[in-house]
Amino acid sequence: MAVVGIDLGTTFTVVACVRGGRVNVLPDEQGRRLLPSVVSFHPNGDVLVGYPAKERRIVDAKNTIASVKRLIGRAWDSDEIRRAKQRFAFELKEGPGQGPLVVARGQEYTLPEISAFVLRRAKQIAEKALGEIVDRAVITVPASFNELQRAATKVAGRVAGLEVLRIINEPTAAALAYGLGRSAKERIAIYDFGGGTFDCTLLDLSGNVFEVLATAGDTFLGGDDLDMAIAERMSEAFLHAHRYDPRSDPQAFERLRVAAETIKIELSTQDRAHSKLRELAFGVGGAHLDLDFGMTRDELEMLAAPLVERTFAVCQESLSVARLPVSAFDRVILVGGSTRIPLVRRRVEQFFGAAPLDRVNPEEVVAIGAAIQAAALTEVARRRSIPPPPARKSHPSQHTEDETEEVTVAAPIASLVAEQEKARARMASQPPEVPRTTARMAPPPLPPTSTVRTARMSAPEVSAPVPDPAATIPRPLVFDDVLRAERESAETTQPKAPLTNTQPMRQVPTPPLAGPPADFAHAIVSPSPRTAPMMAAPQVQSPPAAL
Repeated sequence: MAVVGIDLGTTFTVVACVRGGRVNVLPDEQGRRLLPSVVSFHPNGDVLVGYPAKERRIVDAKNTIASVKRLIGRAWDSDEIRRAKQRFAFELKEGPGQGPLVVARGQEYTLPEISAFVLRRAKQIAEKALGEIVDRAVITVPASFNELQRAATKVAGRVAGLEVLRIINEPTAAALAYGLGRSAKERIAIYDFGGGTFDCTLLDLSGNVFEVLATAGDTFLGGDDLDMAIAERMSEAFLHAHRYDPRSDPQAFERLRVAAETIKIELSTQDRAHSKLRELAFGVGGAHLDLDFGMTRDELEMLAAPLVERTFAVCQESLSVARLPVSAFDRVILVGGSTRIPLVRRRVEQFFGAAPLDRVNPEEVVAIGAAIQAAALTEVARRRSIPPPPARKSHPSQHTEDETEEVTVAAPIASLVAEQEKARARMASQPPEVPRTTARMAPPPLPPTSTVRTARMSAPEVSAPVPDPAATIPRPLVFDDVLRAERESAETTQPKAPLTNTQPMRQVPTPPLAGPPADFAHAIVSPSPRTAPMMAAPQVQSPPAAL
């Protein structure tokens, strides 16, 4: 069983795992490390995920679902859903509890179910790359996600057959990937410009403590919006050339969006890009209409400038919430594929006054941090799952090495218990010290025929169980025992006088009593030892009849 970290992105999903102390981004069968977050429902009943589904956007846009991350956890009457219905080619409808549903091939799917298809494919890629079953994962979400959106993401993981160990913020995962905050306390800013969302998160790092100072975001600001702007420019060029607006055809406009994404990627590393689309539409007599479109980097930056400036408005909002200036932050980390645009990198450096960190692939950094967090949680769970130490055996020398390691923590406690048992045995072997008064008033010992009394008074062996402390308590004394002790004391101190009738017997007057207690059976009056010489023989007078 393996555990992985998954970056469930709007446009791409990445899965990573820690093996041998190193983090590895897991590729698919063709060696591709990025999995498109696209799901397509084929007419033959198959569900395509990833690159095969992305190719279906060109020919079957109505049944190909993409960029649903920004819609997950949203209500049907929200602004995000209204904007999505105008932008996406697939059908959306209201479901139970005002939740949006996706309609494809006559079937209705919830948004967590669509995300579950992507997570299931990521799980399959990880299992093939690792050669073992993957059943647990840490999944990342934007820092601006609310509790409902996080819960929906967790549900998607469960539907995909994964035990979601934790849902963590993407900025936190990026900081973990860079290993910041280990050596010294520092403040960092995370500039996360992805495919569908933008977030700016300010963190205070100190050791293993990651404190979020402030976060702000826009769920409809990302690379998809730039693709839309390029597709609008291509639509205007096609309209000017052929007197036909491809925006009126959802399938044709979806083809323009796919081509716009390719142009954006090429212009991130080149000065000019060119795209040619065949049979984008059909004219009079069924003649096919093509589009031959080209764009320079300067034109791309003109289109991207308003979107990029919106990101810095969000950054300023987060700084206002934290009440900190830009100079208070030591480093800036770039996250997301849209940060590859040269304009974005220049503006980030100008805004924060420092060159951003980009030594880790910005499209993989979040998945790497999620894998690190997953490995840490697995290690903590492994330590907690260590079984308790086994019961104490009579021959400790026969324990194996593993048993010895398990009982190491309990060894001091066991030794203390053994010492207490030895001390209790020593105390039981010695006769209890009886006070002088108690010894004088104690009854005479029973004859040796009583096995119970002999067993109690004999010294127990070391191997015998510890005697009950209550056994050492003397038997309660009754009044007859007191009388017997007084008689024996008087006989040992003074010899008995002959019994004659010339010695009168001294009687002690008994005061009248209001009434004896209920448990008082009789009263006994005995002579004092000092009056013994005056008496011929000690006698006991019966109580008055009134008593």
